[in-house]
Amino acid sequence: MKIYISVDMEGATGIVSSLHVVDSAPVEYAFGCKMQLHDLRAVIDGALEAGATEIIVNDSHERMINVDVSSLPEKVRLVSGSPKALGMIEGTEGCDGIFFVGYHAMAGTSGAILDHTLSVNTVFNVKLNGTPVGETGLNAAVCAEKNIPIALVTGDKAVCREAQKLLGEDITICTVKEGRSNSCGILLPPCETYPLLKNAAKEAVSSIRARKAPVLKISLPYSLELTFKHTRQCDEVSYIPGVNRIDGRTVMMKGESMEEMRRWISAATSLAESVRL
Repeated sequence: MKIYISVDMEGATGIVSSLHVVDSAPVEYAFGCKMQLHDLRAVIDGALEAGATEIIVNDSHERMINVDVSSLPEKVRLVSGSPKALGMIEGTEGCDGIFFVGYHAMAGTSGAILDHTLSVNTVFNVKLNGTPVGETGLNAAVCAEKNIPIALVTGDKAVCREAQKLLGEDITICTVKEGRSNSCGILLPPCETYPLLKNAAKEAVSSIRARKAPVLKISLPYSLELTFKHTRQCDEVSYIPGVNRIDGRTVMMKGESMEEMRRWISAATSLAESVRL
């Protein structure tokens, strides 16, 4: 069984501050990388014990060079660096199931730690076929087009709730903390989250084997709305051919391929991030 793990950082054990997830704060960032690796190793160990024969890990946070490959065991391959055509979901070919590890809730979620969607300073809201989605929803949609199930989501209570609403009760979740505000939470220590994550990974592998892990239900044609935080960001993106501007801060793109939509939103977000306000 081939398992794919997209590992972010904001939803990892112990992380509550933006300082934990940016390399401009070296001491705090080192802690963030340590905790990201802690959660990743826990789910890898669980997946291997449950019978996974190959694991693909995609370092999915910021510059995507956070995970130290020398800390990974045999049977694991790391997709590291950027840019990646499909970002957080690059390289899923031939995989039997997907884990989203260390994930966070979508932008605007109350009581969620470090909530955002794709870009903290750029994206206000994303809608897929009229439904608000975060990174969990966008990435699950790409996997759905390939008929690959999402078997596990880990992070704070808010993202786990988001995953269940999106994918149903059959999704395996693992909550490692509970948000009190955007940068405050009630945390479980690593000695407690490791067995929780490991056992959740085992359960997720079992759900894949039993064909119970859910595939996101989504229908053609795809419609993706992207609302920016500033009109000037929207100005720049609205000049892309094929993009329709809906209002001062929102653009829409329609298509028949979810991979194409994922590439589009990555390109649009990168362009918006380059705008000087």
